[in-house]
Amino acid sequence: MLFHLYFLIFFYFLYHLQAYILFGDEEYLYIFQEAYGAAMHYLFHDPWYVEVNMNSAALVWPLFNSLQAFWPGLQVLAGDIDPAIRTHTAFFSVWKRYGFTPEGFNLASFSVQHGQKSYPLRPELIESTYWLYKATRDPRYLDVGRDIVSSLQYGARCTCGYCHILDVEFHKQEDHMESFFLAETVKYLWLLFDLAAGPDNLVENGPYKYIFSTEGHLLPMTPRISLAREHCSYFGAYCKNSNFRPTSYISNDGHHTNSSSRFQRGVGSTSYVTQYGFRKSTTSMSGIIKGLCPGLTHEQMYGLSYVASPDMVPQEEPTTDHVENGGGQSQSMVVLSDSA
Repeated sequence: MLFHLYFLIFFYFLYHLQAYILFGDEEYLYIFQEAYGAAMHYLFHDPWYVEVNMNSAALVWPLFNSLQAFWPGLQVLAGDIDPAIRTHTAFFSVWKRYGFTPEGFNLASFSVQHGQKSYPLRPELIESTYWLYKATRDPRYLDVGRDIVSSLQYGARCTCGYCHILDVEFHKQEDHMESFFLAETVKYLWLLFDLAAGPDNLVENGPYKYIFSTEGHLLPMTPRISLAREHCSYFGAYCKNSNFRPTSYISNDGHHTNSSSRFQRGVGSTSYVTQYGFRKSTTSMSGIIKGLCPGLTHEQMYGLSYVASPDMVPQEEPTTDHVENGGGQSQSMVVLSDSA
């Protein structure tokens, strides 16, 4: 049995960390920390990762697989920036060598692995590039993005789209384009350069924090997601006011909204990155309920509108004890009971 960082195993790492961030269940964080620690201890040969025997940890195969390129992005999400920078640099050196990353690159011979010469327009390297730029704002990652765009334009562009590269050494094209090229590769390139232009976009300035699925879909960290186990009905986004008190609101159509009896579900804090480093955040990422925010529209509930609805007016302010989030400013979300 082998222990490695490619094929389906990367879902195991990513899903546990994302599940913790979305749902706040510390069991997911514990599982991720155990698995991540093992990977860093047994697989990491700075800056590369190798394949080892599951039982003895003996080296089996020194191979860089193109799917490993997701790993630096995962490390950014976990707050482990320094090894992410070094590994991304190594992975990108393979791209620079061939203009694309082959499915397999032998680290013993430093050559393309036989039978793994293709590049099916995978997004993992540019995904990690985006996350590292987001974390560090280092312009080198914009240069990486430009190089990737150039390779795609001059090596993969074909009549009706972008072609699968059958052989990265000779840039031989195959008449085939995977759906993830548009869903992920192009999306992360756009996000990278859009972020460089400024933070005025939904991902950076929307009413929610967002997690990207492995297929590049945006998952808003709404109360509907983060408190699914509470079996409540949820409306609203994060409250901006840290001095918020639970309030009951009524709309012009007579819809009445009451405060819930559940005001907090602790999820622990997470890390956020600074310039080439990370620190513990005093603000929890999700799942903290401090009461009821002003009534919001359906569009605001799902992050489609940023402006408070003018037809929702305060009716009364019931007195409820303010719930603090451990030693720092927290964000709040709306919660309604099933009877509302």
